Amino acid sequence: MMLAQETIPPDEALAIERLLRANLKTVWMAGKTAKRGQHGKHHGLAEGTFRIRDDLPASLAHGVFQPGQSYRCLVRFSNGEQLDDREEDVRGMAIKLLDVGGTKLLPGRGDRPEQDFLLIDSPTYFTATMADYLAFNRHFTPLQDLRRNGRTPGRLLRAAWGLAMLGVCHRDTLKAAQRMAGRRVGSPLALRYHSTTPYLLGPGQAVKYKAIGQTPDPGPTQEVDGLCGALWTALGQGPASFDFGVVVQDDPAAQPIEDPTVDWEENGARFTPVATLTLPQQENAADKDALAETLRFNPWMSLPDHRPLGYINRARREVYRAMADLRQRKTRPG
Repeated sequence: MMLAQETIPPDEALAIERLLRANLKTVWMAGKTAKRGQHGKHHGLAEGTFRIRDDLPASLAHGVFQPGQSYRCLVRFSNGEQLDDREEDVRGMAIKLLDVGGTKLLPGRGDRPEQDFLLIDSPTYFTATMADYLAFNRHFTPLQDLRRNGRTPGRLLRAAWGLAMLGVCHRDTLKAAQRMAGRRVGSPLALRYHSTTPYLLGPGQAVKYKAIGQTPDPGPTQEVDGLCGALWTALGQGPASFDFGVVVQDDPAAQPIEDPTVDWEENGARFTPVATLTLPQQENAADKDALAETLRFNPWMSLPDHRPLGYINRARREVYRAMADLRQRKTRPG
């Protein structure tokens, strides 16, 4: 086994097609807006600057990571599933660097001057294999469909069956998902976010991304929309920042590419800061909220030097693209 080496099963394309069909059902309508099936509730879209360290080690100087380089960026903060910020959930941080030259890997959108990083506030994911991921999605997406798109006899029956199957046949996966989303938080700016999945960083080198919030933790919110309030209250008073860095794979057995349930840092991989993400003092606005709904994020909106690795990322390429296309078609003007 080599560093940064993927292992792609022969039936993966069929599994991804099944994932795509299941996930398209989770897109839901809020008024005239088609909402994401996952991370549908955003707390805000902030403008920022992503500046690469001047003293970046040469081994990490690939792609957008060039010493002293600075990019404008947009950062979307979100809940994974819940509409009530007081509930336990996973929280997301999606970063879009702007003015990034070069052809990107995302089919059909390679000419866009963007580079995306997608992170959550958990260092690990909850399924170790594509088979587990497909099974969980098959049984969990009917619950999302019911919750978001309304009760019909068919949806009720599918959701009840899905819940029973998760509880009986996939109990360990369900418990792992609950652990991953088992936190109550007080501010999106105070969290540690992780890619959970690996990426190339130049030839033959794999990394995971990590962003460490430098804002003090205020304790779990007591309000339904408390994370939005905490975000914009803090940014209304002054800037906030994150230390952004990489966790570098140095042992392919202890830090596997295809199993995102493994915490590489716990297994000896080192974290190295590569950039500072700064969100200057700013206020929310209607156009920011509107853009947060329509903006697309995909890990394959990426330079080849940062190519996504592993089965989760290979599935995201087509699933995220199809879901974004569907949201665009269903969202109505005004």
